[in-house]
Amino acid sequence: MNGMNFATVEKTIQAMKEDHSQKIKSWQAKVTWKTGVKNVVQIRDFAPIIMDEPQPLGGSDEGANPVEMLIGTAGSCFAITFEVLASQQGIHLDSVEVIVDADLNAAVFLGLEEGEGGIINPTIHLHAKTSASKKQIEEIANIALQKSPVLASMKSDLQLEIRE
Repeated sequence: MNGMNFATVEKTIQAMKEDHSQKIKSWQAKVTWKTGVKNVVQIRDFAPIIMDEPQPLGGSDEGANPVEMLIGTAGSCFAITFEVLASQQGIHLDSVEVIVDADLNAAVFLGLEEGEGGIINPTIHLHAKTSASKKQIEEIANIALQKSPVLASMKSDLQLEIRE
């Protein structure tokens, strides 16, 4: 349904039921500094992603900055979760668009003041054309907010390991 391979997902679910060690999936991203505040991110065998800052924050603006990538990743994970949940309910998707708006206090980032250093006022805007009613869309979207792994991760404490 909606281009998703549920047969493969079902095999994964069955494998997890049979072997509980299968439920934990490990991921890795390698970040390599290039110059200034420009880094290259390598994930699996995909094309490298350049991350940089805009010129007012000391960068050369050769790629999206980490905050933009974070809100883009959050929006994408929310969209995927919404799409999977809707498809599991047999809802046909014509189009799904998610826009994430968020603010950042750059003065905290630059050390000019104390305060909330993360994104503030994040808002997810969902525009979905589907076979579902508005009420169904709202219900699925609210579940997606709770089940999205990236959104859940943004609320958890990070651990830091320093390697030499």
